[in-house]
Amino acid sequence: MASIFQFLLLLICVATPLAHVQAQPFSPGDPSEVTFASINLEQYLSQVRENNATIGGRRLGLQTATANKTAQSLPNTRPNISYSRGSWYQMLPYTPYTTPASNTYSLSVNVEGWGKREARGDYAQAEIGRSTVELDSTTVTIETSALYAYIDTLRNRMQWQTYLSALEKLNNLPSSPKTKTAEQNLLTGKTAAFDDLQYNALGMLNYSGDAIRDLPFPKGRLDLPSQSFQLIALVEQAQKSRVDVLSTEAAMQSAEKNVALTQKNRMMDISPYVSYTTTPQYDSSGFTYTRQTAVSAGVSIPIPVNNFLQDADLVQASNAKTELEMIYRDLKVRIRNEVSQALLQYNVAKKQLAQADLAYSQSSASPDKDAVQAIANERDRMGELIDAWTNHVKALINVMRMSGDYAVPKI
Repeated sequence: MASIFQFLLLLICVATPLAHVQAQPFSPGDPSEVTFASINLEQYLSQVRENNATIGGRRLGLQTATANKTAQSLPNTRPNISYSRGSWYQMLPYTPYTTPASNTYSLSVNVEGWGKREARGDYAQAEIGRSTVELDSTTVTIETSALYAYIDTLRNRMQWQTYLSALEKLNNLPSSPKTKTAEQNLLTGKTAAFDDLQYNALGMLNYSGDAIRDLPFPKGRLDLPSQSFQLIALVEQAQKSRVDVLSTEAAMQSAEKNVALTQKNRMMDISPYVSYTTTPQYDSSGFTYTRQTAVSAGVSIPIPVNNFLQDADLVQASNAKTELEMIYRDLKVRIRNEVSQALLQYNVAKKQLAQADLAYSQSSASPDKDAVQAIANERDRMGELIDAWTNHVKALINVMRMSGDYAVPKI
């Protein structure tokens, strides 16, 4: 392993100037003119969380749900003021009987059915919970994709650096047809590795909005230690902590509150009202009638005929809740399968890493007597080891995320 660490140190020394090399800013129209900017994983994921539009949309959704909670918790009184004047009868057959122009002022309010306001508030609160979990779920999903993009780009950087290191060693050997052939092969590999580095660096920009201007040049290492897991413990953790579980539970809670709200909404509202009428003094048929006032009150009660004839709204709300319960049941079953698959994949990656590490150690301990071939072999074994590191890290992250552990590994 000491030889591996020495090799990594050499890679870092060779690659350090790259962030300051390329002359022109990155232009999508001309991929050959690029500027790389070094960035670590923590910085990159911070930019993703702050600037990704999908995550931002979920934040706005949470703000909307929070504001809606206040609105839905208010009483729905719908006060209404009305005014009427008249009537006048100035033509036959009503003359000489005269009806004076009266003024009537009315006030009515809506009184909600029992429990409607509370049910609206409960549903709005459940929607806040659902929006919060959706924000967390979306953040985890985007962050995971961005994390894989970072790892792939870091792998490309390390592969590219192996070619730089091999070329530097080759240049220290006396020139010969064999060294020239080996140099050409290494230059071809270096160019391909650099193209892959640019390609995946561009992919990293897909998750960070417009916050990162230059192509990211990830820093870090991929040789994380292998770990051991117990399937039962992973499954138990996943069924409690995975964001899709929490998201489905929040949706079920919201659907349950929606059923209660739908039931309450079928209860009728009543509209009490009060009116005040003033009639001015007037003369009619030789009599003088003095100014009069009158007050009246009443209540309007709707008859919910349709509620007695159909229950489509209740069926729809109940079926939505039942559908989520079936999804939740299947999710619990699927989780065990997904965690088992992720663990199998990780165990395979661990074995491949051990084999690649052994191959590199053996190659370093017994290099080829031909110096040119020894350099090529060392580059190839190191490239294979970097690929094994990459597969191991990605499989490790997959096990963690499948089991509901969303910690970011120290890369």
